[in-house]
Amino acid sequence: MFYYDLANSFTSNGSAGTATDHLRLLTASQQESASIAKMVGGARFGTAGGMQMRAQLYATASTSGSAQTPDPRNKNSPAANTTAFTAPTAGSTPTLKTSVGLAQTGGEGGEVKLVNEEAIQLKPNGGASGNLDFLSNANAASVTFDFTVVIGEGG
Repeated sequence: MFYYDLANSFTSNGSAGTATDHLRLLTASQQESASIAKMVGGARFGTAGGMQMRAQLYATASTSGSAQTPDPRNKNSPAANTTAFTAPTAGSTPTLKTSVGLAQTGGEGGEVKLVNEEAIQLKPNGGASGNLDFLSNANAASVTFDFTVVIGEGG
């Protein structure tokens, strides 16, 4: 299996308690399936409070956004087949797959899958079973945070 990461700095919605879609993944046509091996985030904000990072599938996948190339964790790996986009337009009919909490004033929150069978699996060819979006929701406005997703492909 090959692993790739997407590391970003994001800001939550300007309105407290409002979810914002930051990152979408879409599997490629006729390529390997993908799995989410790890998602971890850390906020750096002056106001105490909590926030969530959510991973959700959409029955109709998100669209647009700015392309981001997944970075191979092992530089001898081939290029990733999974496509990634920041600031997407959210899809429709979401299904929440997992949610992790973060402290707004710092500290790390996340989820690491120790075996691939536990991980969220994305089937090839995109569509309803080959997309996943990552959203934030904070109880304060405009919380800055770092977020990293590790994707596994093949196997």
